[in-house]
Amino acid sequence: MPSEPGPTTTANDGGGRDADASDPGDWNNANECSAGEPASHSSWHGTQVAGLIGAATDNGIGMAGVGRNLMLLPVRVLGRCGGYDSDIIAGMRWAAALSSEVGIGTVVNLVNPHPARVINMSLGSSGSCDAPYREVLAELGAAGVTVVVAAGNANGLAVDSPANCPGAIAVAGLRHTGTKVGCDTRARTSIATALPAHRWAPASPHPWSAPLSV
Repeated sequence: MPSEPGPTTTANDGGGRDADASDPGDWNNANECSAGEPASHSSWHGTQVAGLIGAATDNGIGMAGVGRNLMLLPVRVLGRCGGYDSDIIAGMRWAAALSSEVGIGTVVNLVNPHPARVINMSLGSSGSCDAPYREVLAELGAAGVTVVVAAGNANGLAVDSPANCPGAIAVAGLRHTGTKVGCDTRARTSIATALPAHRWAPASPHPWSAPLSV
Protein backbone atom coordinates (compact mmCIF):
# COMPACT_ATOMS: atom_id res chain seq x y z
CA MET A 1 0.00 0.00 0.00
CA PRO A 2 2.37 2.72 -1.15
CA SER A 3 1.79 6.28 -0.07
CA GLU A 4 3.64 7.57 -3.13
CA PRO A 5 2.82 6.86 -6.81
CA GLY A 6 3.20 3.19 -7.66
CA PRO A 7 0.31 1.04 -8.88
CA THR A 8 -1.64 2.78 -11.62
CA THR A 9 -4.96 0.99 -11.24
CA THR A 10 -6.68 1.90 -7.99
CA ALA A 11 -10.34 1.70 -9.01
CA ASN A 12 -11.52 -1.32 -10.91
CA ASP A 13 -14.34 0.45 -12.70
CA GLY A 14 -11.94 3.19 -13.82
CA GLY A 15 -14.02 5.93 -12.25
CA GLY A 16 -11.96 6.85 -9.20
CA ARG A 17 -14.06 8.37 -6.42
CA ASP A 18 -17.62 8.56 -7.64
CA ALA A 19 -21.19 7.59 -6.79
CA ASP A 20 -21.12 4.45 -8.98
CA ALA A 21 -20.90 1.42 -6.70
CA SER A 22 -20.24 -1.04 -9.55
CA ASP A 23 -17.42 -3.43 -8.67
CA PRO A 24 -16.17 -5.83 -11.37
CA GLY A 25 -13.82 -7.61 -8.95
CA ASP A 26 -10.03 -7.72 -8.62
CA TRP A 27 -9.20 -9.93 -11.61
CA ASN A 28 -6.42 -8.69 -13.85
CA ASN A 29 -4.98 -9.34 -17.29
CA ALA A 30 -1.49 -10.70 -17.88
CA ASN A 31 1.22 -8.05 -17.35
CA GLU A 32 -1.38 -5.54 -16.16
CA CYS A 33 0.11 -4.95 -12.73
CA SER A 34 3.72 -5.94 -13.36
CA ALA A 35 5.78 -7.41 -16.18
CA GLY A 36 5.63 -11.19 -16.34
CA GLU A 37 2.66 -11.51 -14.00
CA PRO A 38 0.04 -13.96 -15.32
CA ALA A 39 -3.65 -13.19 -15.60
CA SER A 40 -5.69 -14.04 -12.52
CA HIS A 41 -9.31 -14.48 -11.55
CA SER A 42 -11.01 -12.41 -8.86
CA SER A 43 -10.12 -13.56 -5.35
CA TRP A 44 -13.63 -12.87 -3.97
CA HIS A 45 -11.85 -11.90 -0.77
CA GLY A 46 -14.30 -9.16 0.14
CA THR A 47 -17.27 -11.44 -0.46
CA GLN A 48 -15.71 -14.14 1.72
CA VAL A 49 -15.06 -11.77 4.60
CA ALA A 50 -18.53 -10.25 4.25
CA GLY A 51 -20.00 -13.75 4.50
CA LEU A 52 -17.95 -14.53 7.59
CA ILE A 53 -19.31 -11.38 9.21
CA GLY A 54 -22.91 -11.29 8.08
CA ALA A 55 -24.03 -14.34 6.09
CA ALA A 56 -27.73 -15.11 6.62
CA THR A 57 -28.46 -17.76 9.24
CA ASP A 58 -31.07 -20.48 9.73
CA ASN A 59 -31.52 -21.00 5.99
CA GLY A 60 -29.62 -24.26 5.45
CA ILE A 61 -27.30 -22.59 2.91
CA GLY A 62 -23.54 -22.33 3.32
CA MET A 63 -22.15 -20.88 6.50
CA ALA A 64 -23.70 -18.71 9.19
CA GLY A 65 -22.19 -15.29 9.77
CA VAL A 66 -20.96 -14.34 13.22
CA GLY A 67 -23.34 -11.38 13.31
CA ARG A 68 -27.14 -11.45 13.26
CA ASN A 69 -29.45 -8.78 11.90
CA LEU A 70 -26.63 -6.49 10.89
CA MET A 71 -26.05 -4.37 7.80
CA LEU A 72 -22.86 -4.38 5.72
CA LEU A 73 -21.36 -1.26 4.14
CA PRO A 74 -18.94 -2.31 1.35
CA VAL A 75 -16.16 0.24 0.72
CA ARG A 76 -13.50 -0.52 -1.91
CA VAL A 77 -10.17 1.19 -1.26
CA LEU A 78 -7.84 -1.05 -3.31
CA GLY A 79 -7.82 -1.88 -7.00
CA ARG A 80 -6.65 -4.95 -8.85
CA CYS A 81 -3.04 -3.74 -8.73
CA GLY A 82 -3.00 -2.49 -5.16
CA GLY A 83 -3.60 1.04 -3.96
CA TYR A 84 -2.53 3.90 -1.76
CA ASP A 85 -2.57 4.49 1.98
CA SER A 86 -4.28 7.81 1.30
CA ASP A 87 -7.21 6.00 -0.34
CA ILE A 88 -7.49 3.55 2.55
CA ILE A 89 -7.57 6.41 5.06
CA ALA A 90 -10.12 8.31 2.96
CA GLY A 91 -12.28 5.18 2.87
CA MET A 92 -12.05 4.79 6.64
CA ARG A 93 -13.17 8.37 7.19
CA TRP A 94 -15.97 8.10 4.63
CA ALA A 95 -17.23 4.84 6.14
CA ALA A 96 -17.66 6.59 9.48
CA ALA A 97 -19.22 9.67 7.83
CA LEU A 98 -16.38 11.85 9.05
CA SER A 99 -15.92 13.37 5.61
CA SER A 100 -17.51 13.60 2.19
CA GLU A 101 -15.78 13.36 -1.14
CA VAL A 102 -16.64 15.06 -4.40
CA GLY A 103 -16.32 12.67 -7.33
CA ILE A 104 -13.73 13.46 -9.98
CA GLY A 105 -15.40 15.20 -12.91
CA THR A 106 -18.77 15.41 -11.20
CA VAL A 107 -20.58 17.57 -8.67
CA VAL A 108 -22.02 14.63 -6.73
CA ASN A 109 -21.44 15.11 -3.01
CA LEU A 110 -20.63 11.60 -1.77
CA VAL A 111 -21.92 11.85 1.78
CA ASN A 112 -22.31 8.53 3.58
CA PRO A 113 -25.87 8.44 4.95
CA HIS A 114 -25.27 5.20 6.86
CA PRO A 115 -22.16 5.59 9.07
CA ALA A 116 -20.41 2.40 10.10
CA ARG A 117 -20.11 1.54 13.78
CA VAL A 118 -17.46 -1.11 13.09
CA ILE A 119 -14.85 -1.00 10.31
CA ASN A 120 -13.20 -4.27 9.27
CA MET A 121 -10.06 -4.15 7.12
CA SER A 122 -8.55 -7.33 5.72
CA LEU A 123 -5.47 -5.55 4.48
CA GLY A 124 -2.12 -4.30 5.66
CA SER A 125 1.56 -3.84 4.91
CA SER A 126 4.79 -4.39 6.79
CA GLY A 127 6.26 -1.62 8.88
CA SER A 128 5.40 0.55 11.83
CA CYS A 129 2.25 2.59 12.25
CA ASP A 130 2.59 5.89 10.39
CA ALA A 131 1.21 9.21 11.60
CA PRO A 132 -1.72 9.37 9.13
CA TYR A 133 -3.06 6.04 10.40
CA ARG A 134 -2.55 7.10 14.01
CA GLU A 135 -4.51 10.27 13.35
CA VAL A 136 -7.46 8.63 11.58
CA LEU A 137 -7.71 5.86 14.19
CA ALA A 138 -7.76 8.46 16.96
CA GLU A 139 -10.48 10.34 15.09
CA LEU A 140 -12.52 7.18 14.59
CA GLY A 141 -12.09 6.19 18.22
CA ALA A 142 -13.32 9.58 19.37
CA ALA A 143 -16.38 9.07 17.17
CA GLY A 144 -17.10 5.71 18.81
CA VAL A 145 -16.14 3.61 15.77
CA THR A 146 -14.43 0.25 16.36
CA VAL A 147 -11.69 -0.65 13.85
CA VAL A 148 -10.75 -4.32 13.34
CA VAL A 149 -7.71 -5.14 11.18
CA ALA A 150 -6.05 -8.34 9.93
CA ALA A 151 -2.77 -8.94 11.77
CA GLY A 152 -1.00 -10.03 8.59
CA ASN A 153 -0.26 -12.96 6.31
CA ALA A 154 3.53 -12.83 5.96
CA ASN A 155 4.21 -15.43 8.68
CA GLY A 156 6.48 -12.90 10.32
CA LEU A 157 6.98 -11.88 13.92
CA ALA A 158 5.60 -8.36 13.57
CA VAL A 159 1.96 -7.37 13.18
CA ASP A 160 1.30 -5.42 9.98
CA SER A 161 0.21 -1.80 9.78
CA PRO A 162 -2.43 -0.54 10.45
CA ALA A 163 -3.22 -3.48 12.76
CA ASN A 164 -0.26 -2.41 14.91
CA CYS A 165 -1.62 1.11 15.38
CA PRO A 166 -3.07 2.37 18.68
CA GLY A 167 -6.83 1.97 18.62
CA ALA A 168 -6.90 -0.90 16.12
CA ILE A 169 -7.99 -4.42 17.12
CA ALA A 170 -5.51 -6.86 15.53
CA VAL A 171 -7.06 -10.18 14.48
CA ALA A 172 -5.20 -13.44 13.79
CA GLY A 173 -6.46 -16.41 11.77
CA LEU A 174 -7.12 -19.94 13.05
CA ARG A 175 -7.50 -23.33 11.42
CA HIS A 176 -10.66 -25.37 11.98
CA THR A 177 -8.67 -27.26 14.63
CA GLY A 178 -7.96 -24.08 16.58
CA THR A 179 -4.27 -23.71 15.66
CA LYS A 180 -2.81 -20.70 13.86
CA VAL A 181 -2.88 -20.77 10.06
CA GLY A 182 0.61 -21.13 8.62
CA CYS A 183 0.80 -17.75 6.92
CA ASP A 184 -0.48 -15.72 9.85
CA THR A 185 1.68 -13.44 11.97
CA ARG A 186 3.14 -14.88 15.18
CA ALA A 187 3.36 -11.78 17.36
CA ARG A 188 1.06 -13.11 20.05
CA THR A 189 1.49 -10.21 22.43
CA SER A 190 0.07 -7.81 19.81
CA ILE A 191 -2.96 -9.92 18.82
CA ALA A 192 -6.29 -8.96 20.37
CA THR A 193 -8.39 -11.88 19.10
CA ALA A 194 -8.54 -14.67 16.49
CA LEU A 195 -11.17 -15.91 14.04
CA PRO A 196 -11.65 -18.85 11.63
CA ALA A 197 -9.47 -18.46 8.53
CA HIS A 198 -9.08 -21.97 7.08
CA ARG A 199 -11.32 -24.76 5.75
CA TRP A 200 -14.67 -23.07 5.91
CA ALA A 201 -17.56 -22.58 3.47
CA PRO A 202 -17.69 -18.93 2.42
CA ALA A 203 -20.34 -16.88 0.67
CA SER A 204 -18.47 -16.82 -2.66
CA PRO A 205 -18.54 -18.73 -5.95
CA HIS A 206 -15.66 -21.02 -4.98
CA PRO A 207 -15.06 -23.39 -2.02
CA TRP A 208 -12.35 -21.97 0.22
CA SER A 209 -9.78 -24.13 1.95
CA ALA A 210 -6.67 -21.96 1.81
CA PRO A 211 -5.76 -19.45 4.55
CA LEU A 212 -7.77 -16.25 4.55
CA SER A 213 -6.78 -12.88 5.94
CA VAL A 214 -9.52 -11.87 8.35
